[in-house]
Amino acid sequence: MKMTLNDVNEEDRGIIAPCGIICLGCDIHQNESLDAAKTIIKIWQGFNLPDVAGAVRLEAQQIYSTLETLRKWVERGEKAGPCPGCFKGGGPSATCSIAKCVKPKGYWTCAECEDFNLESKHPCPHSDTYSASMPMGSRRETWNMVCRRYSSNNLENLRKCREIGYAAFIAETREKVRNGWRTWQVISNEMIFTQR
Repeated sequence: MKMTLNDVNEEDRGIIAPCGIICLGCDIHQNESLDAAKTIIKIWQGFNLPDVAGAVRLEAQQIYSTLETLRKWVERGEKAGPCPGCFKGGGPSATCSIAKCVKPKGYWTCAECEDFNLESKHPCPHSDTYSASMPMGSRRETWNMVCRRYSSNNLENLRKCREIGYAAFIAETREKVRNGWRTWQVISNEMIFTQR
């Protein structure tokens, strides 16, 4: 199916990243954990959980450390605001070699590229022209990381775009997220960006 960026309304361009990650279902886009962190802080402080930590087999210091982490998360989240989506300049798009390839071509996603092969281990056949020394500077390495982190769900999304077109994909994705689907449901437990 032939697709173009012109098929996508401006307000819908933050729904999916160029690599196929569904930004609309991302916690940083939704701010759900930010709201949850605020609620946990309020409840734990109101309950004075550090005082009764021993009764629930925790240490007060663990509670204080967790609260400090939650406060930092809230502070950073409120300062940054919700992510608009990778295509619209959110997430790691400033350094992402995939976004840097797609946008100048006038594509919304890699699904529009005739050379992009969803059946290949390395779906993008083009040589890396961006700085491979930067995080996410190599398309091949970025594809590898993204597919591992998102359990190849991003490739399934791009395949779906090709099968049904952008308009139907947008409608289907909005409904899926409205019904509770979130990107974190497909994220791997594997440590991909950070070593333990």
